[in-house]
Amino acid sequence: MHKKNFCNYIGVFIFFLCFFPIAGAQELPVPQRYVEDRANIVSDIAEKGLNGYLQELEQKTGAQVIVLTIDTTGDIPIESYALGLATKWKLGQKGKDNGVLVVVAKNDQAYRIEVGYGLEGVLPDGFCGTIGRTYFVPKFQKGQFSEGIYQGVVILVNKIAEENGVKITGMPSMADMRKKANERQNPYFSLLYLLLLFPFLLSFLFGRRRSSWYWWGGPPIIFGGPRGSGSSGMGGFGGFGSFGGGGGGSFGGGGASGRW
Repeated sequence: MHKKNFCNYIGVFIFFLCFFPIAGAQELPVPQRYVEDRANIVSDIAEKGLNGYLQELEQKTGAQVIVLTIDTTGDIPIESYALGLATKWKLGQKGKDNGVLVVVAKNDQAYRIEVGYGLEGVLPDGFCGTIGRTYFVPKFQKGQFSEGIYQGVVILVNKIAEENGVKITGMPSMADMRKKANERQNPYFSLLYLLLLFPFLLSFLFGRRRSSWYWWGGPPIIFGGPRGSGSSGMGGFGGFGSFGGGGGGSFGGGGASGRW
């Protein structure tokens, strides 16, 4: 009798141990867009671009990719958090299980790429780990969350699109993004910008504002903005995409996670 009660207690303990991490993650409602920036670390232009790409990816392939940024997962390991949330939201199509959830927990300095059963062959654990180490970690360590998330997710989208034989409108190649990023880091780029701005400043100081605008073509463009919303080599975008909800996909723990 005592042995039976002991087994029951153990069973209840294991149930709560497994259930509560998932329950904690399930407090978040189903996202309204493909990029849910709850930590406020993704620039407007990056968010708009990714929403457009991810919406078109779903329309052309059925794959659902959601990006979620949060401050912390609390006491829940990010692996359990992401798996519980992806399971609740049922990302991907039923029977195809082609969903992906990318979670970035800023204060925890942790990330997770959760991959549905049906995409584990396209996005194996090693591939997801490489994305994290190559694009997430170096950028996140510098506080460049928008660029890291944007580049890493673009790689995921490219891989899924190529596997399905489709192209996503306006999505830049990684070669283009590297080139633009290098230009921004190049001191000669800043010097060129100042030289272009110099005629406007001179004409403004001497009261010839109208003529300077005619020569310049308008007021100067200032890079940057809220949450680092400068272009940062982020290419074109398709527009704001609304997420219609999960399609019944399943997850089994495939993917990769890491810290920075």
